[in-house]
Amino acid sequence: MLVLAADADLPIHFAGGVSALSTRAGQTCAALADVMINGLSQDRIRRLSLLSPYLSEALPADWMKGIPTEAGLFEPEHWARSLETLSHYEGTPIATIVMPVLYDLVGGAKAAVKLGKSLLRGSSLGLWQEALRLAPAAAMEMTLTSLRIADESDPANNVVWGRAADLVGAPRKYMRLLGLSSRSWPRGDNADPLLPEHVLNERELVDLPRLEHDRLTFEILTGHPNSKVTLSRSRRSAEGAFLAKSGLLQHRVAERLLSRTRTPEHAFSEGDRLLARTDDALALPRIQSVISCWADWTRRLETTPHDGGFREHHPAILRALSLPQSATSLRRLLRDPLGYVWLRVLGMTAPELAVQPLQLDAMTFGELVHELLRLAVDRMPSVVSATPEEIDSALEAAVKSIAEDWPLTRAVPPRLLWLDTIDEARRRARRGLTVDDRFGPGTQSFSEVPFGTPESQAKNSVPWHENQQVLIGRFGIPLKGRIDRVDVKPDRRGVRMSDYKTGKTPRDLRGVVLAGGAEVQRVLYAVAIKQLIPEVSAIISRLVYLDTMEPPARLEGDVLEQAEEKLLRFIDIAVEGLRAGIAHPGPDAFADYNQLRIALPAALDRYQGRKDEGFNAGQHKLAPFWREL
Repeated sequence: MLVLAADADLPIHFAGGVSALSTRAGQTCAALADVMINGLSQDRIRRLSLLSPYLSEALPADWMKGIPTEAGLFEPEHWARSLETLSHYEGTPIATIVMPVLYDLVGGAKAAVKLGKSLLRGSSLGLWQEALRLAPAAAMEMTLTSLRIADESDPANNVVWGRAADLVGAPRKYMRLLGLSSRSWPRGDNADPLLPEHVLNERELVDLPRLEHDRLTFEILTGHPNSKVTLSRSRRSAEGAFLAKSGLLQHRVAERLLSRTRTPEHAFSEGDRLLARTDDALALPRIQSVISCWADWTRRLETTPHDGGFREHHPAILRALSLPQSATSLRRLLRDPLGYVWLRVLGMTAPELAVQPLQLDAMTFGELVHELLRLAVDRMPSVVSATPEEIDSALEAAVKSIAEDWPLTRAVPPRLLWLDTIDEARRRARRGLTVDDRFGPGTQSFSEVPFGTPESQAKNSVPWHENQQVLIGRFGIPLKGRIDRVDVKPDRRGVRMSDYKTGKTPRDLRGVVLAGGAEVQRVLYAVAIKQLIPEVSAIISRLVYLDTMEPPARLEGDVLEQAEEKLLRFIDIAVEGLRAGIAHPGPDAFADYNQLRIALPAALDRYQGRKDEGFNAGQHKLAPFWREL
């Protein structure tokens, strides 16, 4: 009713008050309680700074503009370093205003009184003090949910929304009594006295039983001579069960059923969803589309447009294919064409929330190791000829830099776990720097070498021209990427490329070449190097797993050339199928790690078994590639 009154601009006075959390003052208290109890984070401080009367006046509206949104900032030290780069506001450094507040917030519930006085004003401060009076500060979040604020509007000039007992003393000319069902009104007598009835009669504890009180209230309101009363009840409960009418209505009035004036577009509550009519839903185009999709998924064995189909030469597909492709996107194109469409064409990506993790996920940990390798290589004159002492010194400097800088740009685990994570990353990075054998005197080594992205190459020393483009396949697909390590001989006729892996080493690593499209990065990078360094005559492409001491897996000579030819041929097949409007799920669509599984049918195993033959038939040119070693 509060939302309805606000949206429709209805003049309603709430006799019982409104929830404190439905007001700005209540939300201000909730924002402060969230930080005080749950700790610092960028999202929480951003919300508090917008609501707090003190911070909103003392700071400009865009004071956090220079701080990366991905940064978690869970410690005061992280905030102190981030605020160093921000400008002054009216002659005062922003850090001077913010840091004392942050140190008070770190004190938690013990500083509740001080925080309220310093950050809150007026009604928000009154709510905060009232909540502290009712319960301990540690329970502030629960206490705020129970607080109510008196409605300041004039009840004489507004529609009154409240309990029937509130109207007994001041009946209105027009009244509507809601909820006259057997479960709601009159209420039953379920009082549980402190003393048993044989010791003290219950009526001496309770002046009037609720049953009699409700009956009397009903008689007063309906019997008022100058009032017109409309009696109303629902035929179903919020859970969808049938409701009988109240005993107060049994022999008093004749009921008139009211039908809905329109079909609602959305369910406002759980009761609306349960009361929804099937015929109404089936008339909506989006529901018809959903039912059609579900029928195609569960009842038909052949492939349908809902299994990945669209018109030929779709502009969105052509636009996505014209953009630079990474090795990751091409792998998805080869092993899950439908997932490629969802990600690259439709942009179905999930937002990243800055929640403090207990450990880094596999992808972020890989980024950490690669960043350590890049910083360490940049600090050494030559990786190939570096001594163990030079490697350790460069790694130590890289670790120190990352330990200080990463918490300012992304969410990292708590300090103790973060230091342990860095130690593990340093161990694997050292493995990557010491695994190399000699590649010849005068060899130049480059780390994290980009290609296909000219805007980022100008900041790095690279062995090729920064504006050079890489096109692959019959359709001229632009390729971009970042090679973990490139070693180039002085005459540029010999190049060794290394792709570092932080995951678990496969058992049959020596026999892996393309792995059905799961391992395409080193072959794609070899194709790119041939275009970027035309004079090269010998390329060694390696997979280096950093969790083991086994030697790297090398591809070179005829084996590498055959793998390049096969990969480019199947990339052409995948692109041709996509341009023709065929994009069915592939092997990676049914993998446990697929982030798009939620968009596929829930019974994924049965869906795969039912449609597998149709998928293979629809992609019969691409399917043989999935069985390649």
